[in-house]
Amino acid sequence: MKFSRIIEMLSLTALAFAVITADSAPARPAGVSDTQNQSQSRPEPTATAEQAADKKDSTTVRLQKVKEWRIAAGLHKPGEPDSAAVTIAGWPSKDLQSVIDFVAKLASQFARSAKPTLSRVQMKRLFELSDQEVQRKDLNRILRQGVLLHTDIALLELEKGAYEHRSVWIEGRGIFADGQIFLMPQKYHWQFARQLIDSIPEDQIAKGWYIATTAHMHSHRLLSYSAQNLRSALEKFPSSDRLLFYAGTLHEIWASPPNQNILLPPSGKVTFGSRESELKLARQFLQKALAVNPDFAEARLHLGRVQGLLGDHAQAAAELEGAAASINDPQLSYYSSLYLGWELAQLSRLNEARDQYERAATLYPGAQSAHLALSQLAHSSGDAKAAFLAVQNVFALHIRDPWNDDPWWAYDVSHVRDAAGLMVEMRRGLGGVPR
Repeated sequence: MKFSRIIEMLSLTALAFAVITADSAPARPAGVSDTQNQSQSRPEPTATAEQAADKKDSTTVRLQKVKEWRIAAGLHKPGEPDSAAVTIAGWPSKDLQSVIDFVAKLASQFARSAKPTLSRVQMKRLFELSDQEVQRKDLNRILRQGVLLHTDIALLELEKGAYEHRSVWIEGRGIFADGQIFLMPQKYHWQFARQLIDSIPEDQIAKGWYIATTAHMHSHRLLSYSAQNLRSALEKFPSSDRLLFYAGTLHEIWASPPNQNILLPPSGKVTFGSRESELKLARQFLQKALAVNPDFAEARLHLGRVQGLLGDHAQAAAELEGAAASINDPQLSYYSSLYLGWELAQLSRLNEARDQYERAATLYPGAQSAHLALSQLAHSSGDAKAAFLAVQNVFALHIRDPWNDDPWWAYDVSHVRDAAGLMVEMRRGLGGVPR
């Protein structure tokens, strides 16, 4: 069985966590701060001709790296694992960070009408800018190419990831499989792409990138990287109903049993909170999304589910009924019927609950969940025969694909089924796909 299939079967999710290692920073004398310890008995350094020459050489090397990066970004064909992308993916992260910092700083200077680090002649030569681009101090073409390059390196998994070691702790990424954690190398190219997209002045382009890449991350259960994305995205676009919705679903997923019931390594910790705290954050973000867009039925569906998990069954039923009235998509209707049935059962509205479960069974005849829910409902009301018959219906199902016949298994990624299309639109917006 392929490992990718194993990942799908186990519903793996990515996370960030910190591990406290046995190594520690060297001890320093009591009462002496880091700054004091470093400065004791050390004369103030003075610049020398040799140091000035070293600085000049360092700048020359850096500009050469910027030029090589710019050439690769211009040669890269969006969406393809071509030689340009593979080459840049192999660069050390510290070299790339230096290049990205330089380009972002220059773009910031242009945006603020500040004196640029380079002269016009240097800029034109380094970035091969047109006369018009130099006149306007316009780096947008270069920035867009850079965003597409680093986004593709991350998407196509071209990066040669490495763990980041520090003196006191290690921060890494991992995946959950059946309650266990498998460490994964830290990846940096999402960060590089984010830094460049934040330097582009067109807000709609940046928002489209954040929405598309966050959807991709959710669809591949890269939740830790999604959290980083959303942190930056909501600083720039705090009133985006779509980004607020993604933030709500992220916390809803982190509250789920596969993420809460895990075995951490010694001294390890995850970056998300308890079930209750994550559900409350999910509710907060989903309510904000609906405040921006009251007609956002899918957000209302998730809010109803979260309210129910928090124990507010009356409010949950009201939200789910409102969502069901506006949803036409069969898969979302299936979820709304299942969840509404559960909430109605908690409110002792058993006949209405049964109607909702039967509606779900009609929507997806090959799905097990609705029949199991009907069996549970009958059992809870003391009807053992009906409970038994409902379970027999499960055994009678003609299941073609156990992972796709029942949408229940894909609820955590159901809100990003359009991720691939959003990525195409994002590339088109950045000029990477012909119209």
